[in-house]
Parts: sequence; structure tokens; C-alpha cells
Amino acid sequence: MISLLDVVSKLVERTAAHLIADHLERKRGLHDGQFGCRKRRSCVDAVAVLMNSTQQAWARKKEAGALFMDVKSAFSNVSKSHLGRRMEGLGIQSDLIRWTASFMSDRQVKLVLDAKTRDASPVDTGIPQKSLAAPVLFVTYLSGIFDVVEAAVPGVQGLSFVDDISWWAEGANASEAAAKLSAAAAAARGWAAENAVAFDHGKTEAALFQKNKRKKKVAKVAVAVGANSVPFNKAATRWLGVWLDSQLALRDHHATRLKQGQKEMSQLRRLTGQMGLSPANCCKVMTACVQSIAMFGSELWWKGDHVRGAMGQANELQLLVNQEARATTGCFRTTNLGALSMESGLRAATAQLENRQRRFGLRLLSLPEGDQAREVVGAPSGIGRRLKNALAYTGQTERTVLLEEPEALDAALLQEEEAEAKVAAEGTRPGLTMFTDGSRLDDGATGYSVVWKTGQTWAGVKVHMGNNQEAYDSECAALARALELASQRNTTPE
Repeated sequence: MISLLDVVSKLVERTAAHLIADHLERKRGLHDGQFGCRKRRSCVDAVAVLMNSTQQAWARKKEAGALFMDVKSAFSNVSKSHLGRRMEGLGIQSDLIRWTASFMSDRQVKLVLDAKTRDASPVDTGIPQKSLAAPVLFVTYLSGIFDVVEAAVPGVQGLSFVDDISWWAEGANASEAAAKLSAAAAAARGWAAENAVAFDHGKTEAALFQKNKRKKKVAKVAVAVGANSVPFNKAATRWLGVWLDSQLALRDHHATRLKQGQKEMSQLRRLTGQMGLSPANCCKVMTACVQSIAMFGSELWWKGDHVRGAMGQANELQLLVNQEARATTGCFRTTNLGALSMESGLRAATAQLENRQRRFGLRLLSLPEGDQAREVVGAPSGIGRRLKNALAYTGQTERTVLLEEPEALDAALLQEEEAEAKVAAEGTRPGLTMFTDGSRLDDGATGYSVVWKTGQTWAGVKVHMGNNQEAYDSECAALARALELASQRNTTPE
């Protein structure tokens, strides 16, 4: 059930959510395996980490398995008291803890069905699912389970996206992996019973990952989850929108996503011809509604245009792109594909696959040091090598460090008014004083300038940065250039 909340209260909720999330990221309060409701992270990251761990286990001549569990009625069953204790244990400010307790107290809900409104009823537990603060509060509530399970069962790795949890383990054979997963399930259920959390057994699945296709079948091996037994799936297992087969080739995922994209394409085919939508807008619709579905998760399986199997998948996507181009432009089937691609504004499938993989790898590298998703790029695994090759990654990149406490800028505002600032700028100061400014014009052109005083005259540089930057970029470039010039000059009074 989706709750409709007051618009004004969302402003306070957004502020509180930002403060809580910022504290958790700086203090590393959340588990590294939690990817939901966090900036610069997605569900594809969690799958990439699972694939990376599995492929490294294969290199050690091991097999790997995963148990997928789903939290039942996730947002609706959050306990106020348990959440408060968890927030206190993570060191969140007392004001935010009290706000959360007040936010979850004295709530009422009205059910509207067929234009009929029922009487208000009190709600003692749960977080409104439409609330802006709900996601970060829920992941905070659930964050304690991972350390408990991993400590109880050595070798088990926890991954999650919001309420979808995966326990991963390796073993010399399927039975050993299943035993570890059974112990992880028992530890997870024990934590859940103590923290008012329940798992939906109907959505619990298990998958076994084997590199060798000729391995003996393990249909009789199962994972014990309470009083139930969960066998390893013989077919591909869907987790976080990705179909994981036993060899992690993701062919089933590609075929399923391609079919879904073709289905969307058939529904949008006549937008240009009958609905009057302009080709430019039709191109945007095709990109957002068709390509985003058909190519979801492609960064995980794309191996480059030199691999035969990958090129076959790319050709299938290219046929879909050609259909989109014809629907966008209204051209005939006999139209030259090169001209068709140029007129439609849709890029070739291979170019899109390579670009998605590059952007995926760059985003992983932008994560803070020590994050396990960042370590996927360049790892000794299939997916690690593919991302490394896509980026031509040499192992060196700019460090991303999230400080526990923000550093003070130690800057002072001399003058804010233009006239007074001009007078202050013309005054004499000891040492070297440099002035910078960056801007972006209405036509998109950006640039910056750096000036300083040498005796009685002014000197400086100005740089045009092109049309693909923002004003913020030009300001940063101006500061960097000023520091570079200042380091090369004499800082004594001139």
C-alpha cells in the first residue's frame, strides 16, 4: 500500500533523511553490502559484487551458492523502539532520533477506495512508504543483521538492496555451500525474531553457481530455512531484475530483457505516425522506455565487440535499435541503415553497450576507498577484467575519501556588495592576492579568468572551456589554475 502524505511535511522529511544518510556514510554505519537507498549505488552493483566473488571462488576450484530472502511487509512492520535503539547504537544525533520517534508516533491512516473515505485509524508501527525519510530509516533498521550473520557463519557474505537480501557462500562442493547458507539462514532468522522482522518464505530462493557445465546435478541438495527446505533452482534465478544462471553467462537475462524491450517497442511503434509525436521526442521515448529495458544489466555481460557470443547479442539489440529508428523517422524498411541511424539520433547498439560499461566502471571507481563494489574493477575475475579493459584501467585513480567530520573551509567573506568589493579589491594587501571567476553563457559556452596585481598593473589569464561544461566546473577550474600559478610565483609583496 502506498501512502499519500502531506506536501509540507516532506520538506522536513527530506532534510532529516539527508542528515541521517550523511552521518551513516561518513561514519560507515551501513554495511558495505547494502546498496539500496544510497547515493551512487544501484542494484546492478550488488549483482556485480556477487559475480565477482563467485568467479574468484571458481579460480580457487570452489563452488558458490546464494540464498535470496525477502523481508515481509518491509516498511509496514518497522518497530519504533528497535529503530530508535539501532540509531542510538550508530551514533546518530539525539535530535534526529527524537524526530524519528515523533515522526512514527500518533499517526493515523484513512483508506480511500472507489471515492469513499473510511474513518481514520491509528497506526502504531511502520514507516509510510511514500515518505522521503522511509528508505534511509529502513536500511538503518536492517543494517544490524549483516554483521551478526557474517560473525556467526565465517565465510558468508551479505548483500542487499532495500528489503531483498542475499547470503553468499563458497564451498568445496554444493553440500558444503548449502550447509553454510543453512547456518546463515538460521542466524538471520534469529536476528529477525529479536528485532521484529519477518521473512517471506514464498519468495525465498537458492541458486548454485558452477563454472563447469558438466558438473554432476545437485537437485537433491537443499538449503534449510527454518522448518522448510529450499532446493537450488535448476533454471535461472531472478534477483534485483537480473536473471542469474549457474555459469553467470547471463544469456537468459539478455534474452528476457530483449523480449521485454521488443514488447515495449510494439506498444510504442506508432507514436510518430498516428499520435503526432515529433521525431525528437519519439527518440527520447524510445531511449527511456525501450533501450533502458532491453539493455538493463548489459554492463555485467558485455565482453566487447571481439567476442563472438557477445557480438551475437549485440546484433540482436541492433535489430531492435533499427526498429526504433524506423518508428522514430517513419522511414521504409529499405532505407539505408547508416542514414536511418543518423536521422533518428539513436546510437548503434555496440556503442551503447561500451558506453554503459564504461560509465558503470567509472561510477564504481568513484566510490570511497575500501568499498567492495569499487574493488570489482580490476579484480582477478571475469567481470573485473572486462571493466578494467573497458576503462583501460591501470590501477591508479584519484582517491575518493569521505571524511568522518567535514573540514572547515577557513574562508572569510571580505565584501559582499559590488561597490564595496571593488574598493576592497583595489586596496593593498601583503603577499600575493589572486581573483578568480568562472561563468557559463546562455549559449552554453563556459570559461574562467584569473587575475592578480603586479605593482601598479593587473595581469591574468582567461580560458575558454568549450560548450560541454557547467558554471561549477569553470569555477573549480579557475581555483585550480590560481593555485597552480600561485605556486610558481613569489608570494612576498611586490
